[in-house]
Amino acid sequence: MNSSVVFDPVLPIWAIIGLTVLILIAATLGQWRGLKSFIMRAMAAFLLCGALLNPQKLLEQRTPLPDIALILTDKSESMGFAGRETSANEVQAKLNDSLAALGNMEIVEIDIEPGQEGTRIGQALIDGLAQLPAERIAGVFAITDGQVHDLPEAPGTLLPSGVPFHSIIIGDKDARDRRLDAIITPKYGMVGETARFELRLEDPGHAGERVMLEIRLNGVLQSRFGAIVGDKISVPLEIEKRGVNTVEIRAATAVDELTALNNILVAEISGVRDRLRVLLVTGEPHMGGRAWRNLLKSDPSVDLIQFTILTTPGVKSTQAPARELSLIQFPVRELFEEKLDEFDLIIFDQFKRRTMSGRGRSRPMLSPYYISNVAKYVENGGALLVAAGPAFSTEDSLARSPLIAVLPARPTGEVDTGAFRPKLNDKGKRHPITSIFKGDIAARWGRWYRSLDAEVIKGDALMVNDDGKPLLVVDKVEKGRVALVLSDQAWLWSKGHDGGGSYNEMFRRLAHWLMGEPDLEADRLQARVENGVLQIDHWTLDDKSQSVQVLLPAGESKTLNLRRVEPGHFTGSIQAESLGAYRVTTGDLSTIAAAGALNPTEFKHVIATADILAPLVTASGGGTFWAGNDANVPILRKVGVGGQASGDNFAGLVGNEKYTVTASRRTPFAPTWIYFLLILAALLGAWRLEGR
Repeated sequence: MNSSVVFDPVLPIWAIIGLTVLILIAATLGQWRGLKSFIMRAMAAFLLCGALLNPQKLLEQRTPLPDIALILTDKSESMGFAGRETSANEVQAKLNDSLAALGNMEIVEIDIEPGQEGTRIGQALIDGLAQLPAERIAGVFAITDGQVHDLPEAPGTLLPSGVPFHSIIIGDKDARDRRLDAIITPKYGMVGETARFELRLEDPGHAGERVMLEIRLNGVLQSRFGAIVGDKISVPLEIEKRGVNTVEIRAATAVDELTALNNILVAEISGVRDRLRVLLVTGEPHMGGRAWRNLLKSDPSVDLIQFTILTTPGVKSTQAPARELSLIQFPVRELFEEKLDEFDLIIFDQFKRRTMSGRGRSRPMLSPYYISNVAKYVENGGALLVAAGPAFSTEDSLARSPLIAVLPARPTGEVDTGAFRPKLNDKGKRHPITSIFKGDIAARWGRWYRSLDAEVIKGDALMVNDDGKPLLVVDKVEKGRVALVLSDQAWLWSKGHDGGGSYNEMFRRLAHWLMGEPDLEADRLQARVENGVLQIDHWTLDDKSQSVQVLLPAGESKTLNLRRVEPGHFTGSIQAESLGAYRVTTGDLSTIAAAGALNPTEFKHVIATADILAPLVTASGGGTFWAGNDANVPILRKVGVGGQASGDNFAGLVGNEKYTVTASRRTPFAPTWIYFLLILAALLGAWRLEGR
């Protein structure tokens, strides 16, 4: 039982105080007027006020409440290195035993789970404290490698006043870890221009060593070179394509380092084109010439340069040189030698290799040298569209020039002139250029009236006539692309003939595929991480079973066989157990998917440290302790409120001495008649003094 004195005033406190003041004033006046009983009268007044306060004796039966120790255990990805997780579990078990030995101690444990934003011990501390009564918290322990990523600038504000924060650091502060730190990673770059990445190779304690770096762009090895630890490294890369370009920079792994997860830096840079330069050369005036022009001019991102040859062979002979057979002088040398590489797309529309000159002789519109330059332009990454006319099946065909090296089909010399409706074959129904037209859209296409018979020698035919002969053939040639349209009737769709057709959208998509639009690739590989699962999709024109190689963040490689879900579409999945970048490759295709961030914060620094938590430890009066190889824990002791909570080898916990009252009883401090008797005695004493 615990006893104490409490008051239960008969009158309001203000009334009692006022009455006391009045009596004191009256007694003081009496003393001033010569009365000798000031002290006795004041005593009587105080006794009266004390009686009005009604003092009572309080007896309570109390049950002590345990103090609370909050333990935060780091379960993040970095705790999986070098046996840290095992050490942390041993430390946690020993700490629980030591806390239990103190007696009257409640233990609350919170695990800090892996997250995309690193180790969030600050958030875990806030969440844990919010669920506990602040007046009973004796101390907080953090079992961690010290790599924390969410502490505020003033970490002392995270804890209630007087609560110590103790950190128990797991790991070896002298361990080795090599890493790549990004300094500048551009997000955008112009296609065909150079983007510059800047980074630094860090390896504490090994400055000056030479390390081999490997650079990949879109999965393709670009270069290998040696870099010096501690130096700033500049990596120039030419942006290859529109859309996302993935850059991987990997440093060789040291034999004894903690992890290779931070030896790789992965960045995504979006390739953009300011303007698309297109050269359109029309071999002769024809009904579809304006349709090509209108189509290209309708795209505000296209800068179009067009030349139309106005002479028609056999109609009127001329002695004019070939370069003058156009409305303005045809700058052959400038276009096909000096500035050829500046164009994103070249279109030959009903262009023929030769034209007639005087006396029945023919002269080349373009010399074999210039045509050979166009073939090399394609092989080096250029784009070529040949919209063939009847001349393609004659001796004047471009197929009889050096351009045959890149053309996907060879003419047979036959021309079909019967009416037919263009249709998509199986590959056309799967290829992104034409797949959106399959079904009802293709069934409503208007008729064409001429097609040029040709033998496909490479590439893929996407559109055919009623006899299954090719109308549209596309192909990739080394770094470039080429498309061949084997009819001069496509313009009928633009005029709405026989119901028209998908002229604008069809050839707009074809042009953008030629210029490398990623979303129009026939062979596409996509990967994404959702709910801890790496999901892989592969689209291909070859409807064969597929397998992919998956390079895990830690450097391990796995083979995954994909299953067929529909013609040309294969899929598969594996568990994404680690944070970081997963590189998926098959053949020449490669893609990156990230579990969390591409370069997880959790793996940027992994060497154990006490420095990050030091401000919080210092502000709270706690201590820092290294567990070491033996999973040591500090000696625990209870300290008073405001006492020293840490030392070289001990960690203090505040003894709050809180309790709950299970039973209580009040009794008057003294009987009422005692107060009246004492007051009467004081008044009699005052009267006696005044009677003398």
